[in-house]
Amino acid sequence: MSCIYTAQYLVSANAPPVEGGALVVDDGLIVSVGSLAEVKRNYPDVEVVDYPDAILTPLLVNAHTHLELTDYPDWNRQAAGETPTNFVAWILHLIKIKRTLNETDYRLSLQHGIEQSIAAGTGVVGDILSRYGLRDLYDHTSLGGFVFLETLGQDPEKIGTVSRKLHQALDGENCGSVTLGVAPHSPYTISRDYLARIYSWCSKNSCRCTTHLAESAEEVQFIEKSSGALAGRFYPYVGWEGYLPPPSGLRPVEYLDQTGGLFPENLLVHGVQLDDSEITTLAEKNMSLVLCPRSNARLGVGRAPAGKLQQVGVKLALGTDSLSSCDSLSIWDEMAFAHQWFAGELDAPTLFRMATLGGAEVLGVETGVGSLEVGKSASFQVLRPKATVSAAEIFDYFISSTCTDDIIQVYHCGQQV
Repeated sequence: MSCIYTAQYLVSANAPPVEGGALVVDDGLIVSVGSLAEVKRNYPDVEVVDYPDAILTPLLVNAHTHLELTDYPDWNRQAAGETPTNFVAWILHLIKIKRTLNETDYRLSLQHGIEQSIAAGTGVVGDILSRYGLRDLYDHTSLGGFVFLETLGQDPEKIGTVSRKLHQALDGENCGSVTLGVAPHSPYTISRDYLARIYSWCSKNSCRCTTHLAESAEEVQFIEKSSGALAGRFYPYVGWEGYLPPPSGLRPVEYLDQTGGLFPENLLVHGVQLDDSEITTLAEKNMSLVLCPRSNARLGVGRAPAGKLQQVGVKLALGTDSLSSCDSLSIWDEMAFAHQWFAGELDAPTLFRMATLGGAEVLGVETGVGSLEVGKSASFQVLRPKATVSAAEIFDYFISSTCTDDIIQVYHCGQQV
């Protein structure tokens, strides 16, 4: 049945807020957008659901997250609650904890991550999944987007088995509203040959993928010189000391380019350590990048050059990473932190766009979600601010860190969640 949803303000990307705005929803799709008076003239007999003193916005896009790690805070407390002091120490601690877990731990954790994401107003994810058997949890959830199956490895003998399991999972049916993709973890966790084969396969088969890139100074040092803490601590810890690659002499972006990884369907993540020439290359190659500022701050890896990236036209989105390096799965919280972290390089309307339509664009799902437009999914949320917000203050409100708590209703495809 058709229904009109209206609120004090309707806010979507690339358009000013509409006071007294309304959506007409039919069969899970938006069929009309405008002021309440306008849509009622065209749909006079349709039921109206009114949310006074509230703001109606699209659901948000968490373009990079690891929902299977949602229960990390509990796991860490059980493991004596260590607080790693640097990036490589964090990796080692995370691996140590993961070695104590079983499939049930991961299943519950992913389920909690899905639930927390929906509750925080997220409708689309770019989720990284290392336990392929858990993808069935997406069969009965309203989340859309991509589940990227993570792959890594250095041992040539083991890579064959790893690759077969990956392709067997990819040959299966998609799960729920999400599409399967590939997540070659990073240049420092995958042999150069295997990484090149993954990118070649993804390009030939029109399969989207996503790669962590230039997250830390340790990564840059490892790619270029095969030295530093990743070589000296991480590789021996995981039994890869016999597979240390020769120095490439390359910066991360050039390394990725030479392995075939600079194609638009490869969504890059972090980009903290990019230099000016790498930023230019990403723009020229029409690449997209997900920024995870809260994770970068927690791990002390630095601040991504967000302003420069935006200026040259690199498509940007936001991600929460996982609860092993972040306090929540809320993109509202990420927006609020990002505004402060990037010190004005990204204004509030830009951050809102990154969290909605921009996130949908980098995942290639913008024709169906990300904004409140005719023909798109009726996937939206309703926020009721605790204090009065004028039209001119809406975007400042969006970065005020209170939005997650102000969500009073979430709709996916026209259905209350």
